[in-house]
Amino acid sequence: MSVNKNFVKLFSLLFFIQSYLFANIRIEPLPKGVSVFCLDNGLEVLLIENPALPMIGVNTVVKVGSAYETFSTSGMSHMLEHLLFNGTSTMTQRELYDAVDKIGGYNNANTSEYYTNFMMVTPADKIKEGMKIQAAMLFDSVLPNEKFEKEKGIVLEEIAKSLANGNEQLYRNEIDVLYKGHALSLPTLGTYETIRNMNRDYVYNFYKNYYVPNNMLMSVIGKFNTNEMIALIKEIYGKKAPGIVRKTNRSEWATGFQAPMISKINNVNNRYYKGDKTHLQLYYGVNNHSAAFFDLLAISLKKIKSDFEKTLQKKFPNEIVSVDFSTLNNPVKSYIGIDLTLNDETSINTIAQYSNKQIKKYDLSLSSKTIESEAIKSETAFLKQIEKPHMFGIYNADKIAKEGFEAILNSFSGNEILAAGKILKTFKITNSPQIIIQHPFVDNNGIQVKIKTKLFKNDKKSAAVIAKQNSASNLLAVHYLFKYKAEHERKYGNDIAKKWHKAFGNRMQTSEKKKEYSKYGLTFVVNDNPFIPMDNIYLSPTFGYIRVEGLASDIKGAIEFLNKEIMNFLPTKEEFNNVNKEGMPFMADRKNKAKEKFDRAYETLILQPVIDTRNIKILDYNAFLQFGKEYFTPNNIIVSVVSKENPDTINSYFSEFNSTTENPFTGLAKERGFKKWNEPKTIEENGGGEQSYTFFGFVKNYENKDKAALTILSLMLRDDIIFNIREKQGLAYRMLCGIKMVGNKALFYVEVPTQPQNVEKLVPQFPKLFTPEFANKITEEELTKTINMYLGKMMFRRLSSINQAYYLAHSLYYDGNIKSDEENLHALKKVKLSDVQKTARKYLIIKNPVQIIIH
Repeated sequence: MSVNKNFVKLFSLLFFIQSYLFANIRIEPLPKGVSVFCLDNGLEVLLIENPALPMIGVNTVVKVGSAYETFSTSGMSHMLEHLLFNGTSTMTQRELYDAVDKIGGYNNANTSEYYTNFMMVTPADKIKEGMKIQAAMLFDSVLPNEKFEKEKGIVLEEIAKSLANGNEQLYRNEIDVLYKGHALSLPTLGTYETIRNMNRDYVYNFYKNYYVPNNMLMSVIGKFNTNEMIALIKEIYGKKAPGIVRKTNRSEWATGFQAPMISKINNVNNRYYKGDKTHLQLYYGVNNHSAAFFDLLAISLKKIKSDFEKTLQKKFPNEIVSVDFSTLNNPVKSYIGIDLTLNDETSINTIAQYSNKQIKKYDLSLSSKTIESEAIKSETAFLKQIEKPHMFGIYNADKIAKEGFEAILNSFSGNEILAAGKILKTFKITNSPQIIIQHPFVDNNGIQVKIKTKLFKNDKKSAAVIAKQNSASNLLAVHYLFKYKAEHERKYGNDIAKKWHKAFGNRMQTSEKKKEYSKYGLTFVVNDNPFIPMDNIYLSPTFGYIRVEGLASDIKGAIEFLNKEIMNFLPTKEEFNNVNKEGMPFMADRKNKAKEKFDRAYETLILQPVIDTRNIKILDYNAFLQFGKEYFTPNNIIVSVVSKENPDTINSYFSEFNSTTENPFTGLAKERGFKKWNEPKTIEENGGGEQSYTFFGFVKNYENKDKAALTILSLMLRDDIIFNIREKQGLAYRMLCGIKMVGNKALFYVEVPTQPQNVEKLVPQFPKLFTPEFANKITEEELTKTINMYLGKMMFRRLSSINQAYYLAHSLYYDGNIKSDEENLHALKKVKLSDVQKTARKYLIIKNPVQIIIH
């Protein structure tokens, strides 16, 4: 039989290589008292006997940490670590803590990228009880619902504390860049949003998936007999069945030891952090080596640090503040990092190039003496750790999770250090760096924004002008609030103010006018739709409005154009006819008669009377023009302007914005208040419709000091009533309820449209909704939620410049103080639980109620 010569050569070469490699392997005997086992259920166990130690420590490493998470599960490993201390199926949290204290134990845990480590240390004769507690936590925790939100709060506080440290912010930015596309880019603690939105059941599934014996490594250190300890571990931990660990498998996202799909990262990445110095960071990729290699590399970098820093500071004396080195050692990718703290960024490119050139000149090898010394230190450290069993887990959990128990045993022998020293002898930085520039956030000292508000009061013939300066805005917002609408239009009726505003809006939409104001970029709103959320805040019988927004490029020109149009606006007869026909009433047979009866009853019993001086059913053109002379004139207007211009300059643009006659009405907004009866009142009528209308309420005088607390009480009362009537009983679709305040009177009410068959069940419930006992239902958590929710909504309404202009005018018209809106919102922030409870007990006492029932 012939033999291929090339095959013989290849076989000989492979044999030579294997023989060489084998010849260079040092096989050391295990230290006395050290043994390694694997239970039938997959739990790997390292036992280290230390007869001189009166205690025993059990460290159980679960191979799950942030490296196995996604954006949606970020922080789940850490959250789970917290939750496992909250009780098992047989022990409450209190009982668990008491059980550990009873045996004099130490029970703790910590989480990192590749592991969650649980430590239990007890006196040697109590270890069985300690192990039972740990096993129950690992395999039989219940993650109680009632503890879930509490632990969320604790973790959120931990995140807040970490982010208060500028170095943590820098680190988060670094891993986000260096491990893009891999779970290692996520913070171990999680983020505010992932923790806030974490679901208990999702965490429980995560727990059951990863917390199985075949995904754990246990080390036991202390005074025990190995055979007896193995039997004990089998009894307590060995009966748990192994599981199938399902890990995230997504093509665009890598976890654990998987390499990310993203192979190319930008050479230069910019990030921002809360600090005052720029950080120029150069990261050099390093091939995967043992933990011992990176330990030695850190020593090498420390050795050259002083010289490297001096070299750079000599070259850039005014730019470089300091230099720091770091190493990142992960199975996916490892790095050497250079962090240069800079005074400014003027020469940042030159500094980066020079630093890259200089670092490559250094010899990073260590002397044989240093390496041997580190090998001895490694053995010493190992012996020190086994005298403090809880520290063994803290120091070695990462190495165990990544490399297994053999890495620990090699540390004891010093082999790993010696091998790493040989690799370091030939190691040099030769590749191009990944550059991250971390810029400090620019604070308000960097950009000066002027915010100033000023009121210029009107006399009897001129407008009141409020000017707010926002130097950062490029928008012009002008809000014209027309006062005393109800008083002016009462004798004309027919929605005359709405029609007048519509006529002005139509004029502004003509092509002729658009040509005039197009250069200012103006848009107009003259009436709002009451059915569009947020718009109905402007709909009131006490005022009308025109809202104008435009560019701030020619503020003077835009305001002068608007003033001229308002003062000179005189609708033509055709314009009048166009808006007047739009107000045709609905046909009588389409009206909701039951609702009309309800509205009449509400007017009769709840609202203060209105005296009509005239009742004109048909609006004519001359009456329309006469109304405009009285209503659409400067001394009946509050103009509020928000722009980048100085307030005094804005006011000067209104110097000619004057009326020819005096305004017959003066004072604050004249709101229609509530009637207060000296006896109960009821109106009950047959409505004959598909829907019945019900109302229950009572009016009380209130003290102004209680206004903020009443506002919050109204919100909480509203939520409670709606939940009771709509959510629990399904007796209504839309309903109104809460507390309305006008003048010094407050109306406590509930108004519910419902099906006729529900009336008999619904109406008797109304008095029970307003009782002083409601104060006992209010909690601190609900109060905080209510205040924050309301303030958030109010903040949302005040985002735009035009809305800010509206609230300034509203504050002046209703309260005589342009700051009242701001002050009222500020007062809500100060409301305490005791304030709301006191207010509830004070006002939720029904007296002379009013009831309306339209069947």
